[in-house]
Amino acid sequence: MSTPRWMDQATSEEFSWSRALGGTRGVIEATAPGLLFVIVFVATRALVPTLIAASAVAAIACVIRLVQRQGMQQALSGLFGVAIGVIFAAATGRGENYFVWGIATNVAMALAFALSVLFGRSLVAQFYGPLTGLAKGWQSDPAYASLRRSCAAITWMWAGIFALRVAVQAPLWIAGQVAALGVAKLALGLPLFALGAWATWWKLKDYSSPSSSSDSSETGDATS
Repeated sequence: MSTPRWMDQATSEEFSWSRALGGTRGVIEATAPGLLFVIVFVATRALVPTLIAASAVAAIACVIRLVQRQGMQQALSGLFGVAIGVIFAAATGRGENYFVWGIATNVAMALAFALSVLFGRSLVAQFYGPLTGLAKGWQSDPAYASLRRSCAAITWMWAGIFALRVAVQAPLWIAGQVAALGVAKLALGLPLFALGAWATWWKLKDYSSPSSSSDSSETGDATS
């Protein structure tokens, strides 16, 4: 199971905002389709050119990475999301449906994170254990109670982030506020993601620090 980008700095000594945002190119690839969607729609109030513009910029990002033989995962993920949104909007003739997939995805993510805590297997802990080499079953070990509580708290935080996106965007979708939806998606997208990644690192960094590791046999709160 690969480590998600919001979790991959959990064991780093320092947090990199650039890495969390995916660098300059990552920021452009993540925001350009949505930004162009809003600009073209506000300027034209026409769905077809708006969808073409958003699709084109996402496809161009993939082509550039392919030509330069660079990692395609982030660009392809963005293209997939844009493509689904375009299909929904084109099929219904309603611009607000471009955002349906994103809203539905956030609903699913909020539920997944929340339910994982309620069932005693927080998603953050599921990634943190393999990332740090903790033995299987460590979540049932009383010695790691503090770490387990921290992982649960972070998981709740991520559930809250996804729920916040839904709480803001769903009413705008119901009201058919296309431009406002685009602005909300941008504002609650990458900036909030990066902040969540920082909070994840800040909450877990002490458990992965050399000093904590050396004291793990005594406190049981640090990873080995």
